[in-house]
Amino acid sequence: MLRGMPDSHSDPLAALAASVRRMIDTTVSVKGDAALLLDAAARVDAISAELAGAVTDPPPERYPGGGETPSDWMPYDYVTGRWNPLAPPIVITWQEPRAVGDVTFTRPYEGPPGCVHGAALAAAFDQVLNVANLMQGAAGPTARLELRFRAPTPLHRAVRFEGWIERRDERKVHSRGQLLVDDAVTVEAEGLFILVDPERIVRLLDR
Repeated sequence: MLRGMPDSHSDPLAALAASVRRMIDTTVSVKGDAALLLDAAARVDAISAELAGAVTDPPPERYPGGGETPSDWMPYDYVTGRWNPLAPPIVITWQEPRAVGDVTFTRPYEGPPGCVHGAALAAAFDQVLNVANLMQGAAGPTARLELRFRAPTPLHRAVRFEGWIERRDERKVHSRGQLLVDDAVTVEAEGLFILVDPERIVRLLDR
């Protein structure tokens, strides 16, 4: 079952993103004849053309605020965004002193057969560690991110990311994380982040 299937009445954009997410999952798994696939492509193009009439320039506010979790603050995010069909999406919560991300990766995120692609795991860790920093007043851009792959991470299994601050060194923030499948660690992460003045971050978000 794919994550991110909201009540269509309470959040119609999230419902659309979830539908597109299901379409992506089907597309990378379907095996049909040419007529079926070409007909589906034409119908998808027709829906895209219809939606294009509602596209605005500039686009909608990327950080509209509100919500109870870090995931709510970034609805368009590539990793956590419920309004982004490319996101799994990972649901990140703050369980002091750690940021915790829960997700089940499906076939679009496949690398080795039956396993999650390392690039998808790197993107997830980057966001989880950034949330851990943000929640402790140490927000800033990623300078370095290193992963140690201890075991394959399987698709279609509930997994949990954990991230926390290891130490601070003036403007440098050293954070660490791990990925758990049940109780087994499959990946470990270390990140170096550079502290940035909060007002500067707000100005960047406003852009």
